Amino acid sequence: MPNNDRYAYAVGRIRAMETRLLDRGKIDRMVEARSAEEALKVLGESEYGEYLADLGSVHQFEKMLDAELRRIYLELRKISPVPELINLFAKKFDYHNLKVLIKANKLAEKRDELLVPEVGNIPLAELIRAVADDDYRNLPALMRQAAEKLSELLRLDPDPQLVGLLLDRAMYQELEDAVDAQKSRFLKGYFTSLVDLLNIKTFLRVRRANRPKDFLQQALLPNGDVDMSKLVQLVEPLEVLVDRLMFSPYAQVVEEGVQTYQKTDTLTRYEKLADDHLIKYAKQAKYVTFGPEPIIGYLLAKESEIKMIRIIMVGKINQLPTEEIKERLRDVYV
Repeated sequence: MPNNDRYAYAVGRIRAMETRLLDRGKIDRMVEARSAEEALKVLGESEYGEYLADLGSVHQFEKMLDAELRRIYLELRKISPVPELINLFAKKFDYHNLKVLIKANKLAEKRDELLVPEVGNIPLAELIRAVADDDYRNLPALMRQAAEKLSELLRLDPDPQLVGLLLDRAMYQELEDAVDAQKSRFLKGYFTSLVDLLNIKTFLRVRRANRPKDFLQQALLPNGDVDMSKLVQLVEPLEVLVDRLMFSPYAQVVEEGVQTYQKTDTLTRYEKLADDHLIKYAKQAKYVTFGPEPIIGYLLAKESEIKMIRIIMVGKINQLPTEEIKERLRDVYV
């Protein structure tokens, strides 16, 4: 049996930090605000308030979100008795940064503003050096192998999709290994649901793009419970997908998500429902006394909160109707 008593201090801190998460009331006030400036002011009453004075305009709101993300990861790394738990979730930023850098170097898609420094496990300077020198020997094994293969393939075929395909597969294999090492049923359940929901979305995207079956096989992530390559064929009606997942944990997400997708040709609703499914799963952590679950739940809640603020601010800056912004909002953790 794992010794969960060592999490006592961390969980105490997490319970205090949870009280400062944005509740639905504050989120709704941001959405109902008459302008982006007013929406930003609502955050003055929260943990984000300390960053507002440093923003030259509402268009710089991403600086605030980046700073808060860095603060949270730094804080959780300090209080978690198992640093590997936080490093597991930070892996996605390493892979994200590597994707941005490879696209800039190999495909002339320079987007430095997308880089996320000081959150991942690998210093950004090391990733920059690796890509510039085409020398990945210092990177983790799976990341190194994917980057080296990608470097060869992009010389022959400068297809941006290759970057996502190879690096995503490497990342999710690395994540599975890290999840298994934690021996947490809660974490394993979350990871499995995440992969399943991503694979369902991938199936819908590949189908819409009229890509062949072999491309789908490449794009699907391993390690989920739902085998999309066997569950339904690309040529079959989407109603078949809905029927075959009717008794799965994802039934509601798929039924409503697919119905809306057929009407609108966008996956916005599916993505919202999938995120809600995952945050609902994460909420189980609120009822755990000791263990890694509350730390995981809080981190997922915070990342979801940051995503919601981004959705609201982008909507307000682009003057989208209030109802349209509301439709994109995720469920709150608190």
